[in-house]
Amino acid sequence: MKKTLSLFMCLFLIVSMTLTVSALDTRKVIYRTEEVLNNGVIVISEIIDHSQARSTTKNYEHTKTYTRNGTTIAVISICGSFRYDGSSVSVLSKSVTRTDTYNGWSYAQNSFTSSGGTISLSGKLTKLLNSSIAVSMTLNCDASGNISYT
Repeated sequence: MKKTLSLFMCLFLIVSMTLTVSALDTRKVIYRTEEVLNNGVIVISEIIDHSQARSTTKNYEHTKTYTRNGTTIAVISICGSFRYDGSSVSVLSKSVTRTDTYNGWSYAQNSFTSSGGTISLSGKLTKLLNSSIAVSMTLNCDASGNISYT
């Protein structure tokens, strides 16, 4: 009887932890676009909202995936946390969370800055015998918590 009760309690704890973890995922893609560059590279841009529903803090992620001929050559991501109150906005934190490159490509970051409610990243993707690809990303939050991006 004790073994059965112990087994039941273990299963109950595993199921309850799984339900809690899945409820914490607040990831929501709010924007996605594809752009074809002159050199045949396709840039897939996504803005992801990681914010809680009733908060004066917004957390956003901007990811750009660069592909050529169906093969991913780079994935660059920035994350930013903004605090707003209806009359002002500020950047609480910013980070470059991903700079993955593939198939001989490399990434060099020129700048990563924040001012007011804007976070900006500038860099370059390069590969021997290929023209370089400029990387530019911004996240801008206004005093009402609305996000804009480029």
